[in-house]
Amino acid sequence: MNWSLILNFLAAMLAIVNPIGLIPIWKEMTADAKPAVRKRIALMVTGGAFLILLIFLNAGEYVLNFFDIDINVFKIAGGILLLLTAISMVSGTATRLDNRDEKGDSYNELAKKRFRKVMVPLIMPMLAGPGSLTTVMLFSSKAGGGMDYVSLSIVLLIVYILLVLVFSYSYIIEHRVDDLFFIGFTRIFGVIVAAIAVQFMVEGLGANFPVLLKGSLNFERK
Repeated sequence: MNWSLILNFLAAMLAIVNPIGLIPIWKEMTADAKPAVRKRIALMVTGGAFLILLIFLNAGEYVLNFFDIDINVFKIAGGILLLLTAISMVSGTATRLDNRDEKGDSYNELAKKRFRKVMVPLIMPMLAGPGSLTTVMLFSSKAGGGMDYVSLSIVLLIVYILLVLVFSYSYIIEHRVDDLFFIGFTRIFGVIVAAIAVQFMVEGLGANFPVLLKGSLNFERK
């Protein structure tokens, strides 16, 4: 078992997913729902993201090859989506739902209705976006055998179980911290996400159009 690979993957996924950093967005999108409904939404959101990343971890290369998509082109497309989300975060519209008036016969029905509204941006591109997808594919390429794939899959599961717990019990933090903190943190986090998005696009463009990247470097030296 490659412990170095496993521990590095754990650290990378925790940094990319950033459970604590997602609390402001989670709060704005679900705080008006009952705790039981929020827990069900948390399971749906994290479960969906986990399944997407699990597929890319174990068969990401085959998925991209099947659709004849280059990883660098994937970075550009993902970066654009992430940038749009970042802009909406900074402007305060990322978590603005047009209609929160939901009625249902059960908590499950209410959770399903809210889940349809928050799939974007929570699942894509927040939890299963270009950063996490690229991360799992890079570590997948380093796996040396079946045991490594199993170990990486378990690490991925642990990260998303932690995320479920953070979302399910975020009210403990929310009730003790002023809303202005979460609003301000969301705006700041939006700027960081924008920078990450641009970085992905630059990497993708630089790989596909190296002349552009080379030209910018030469310009900096003058």
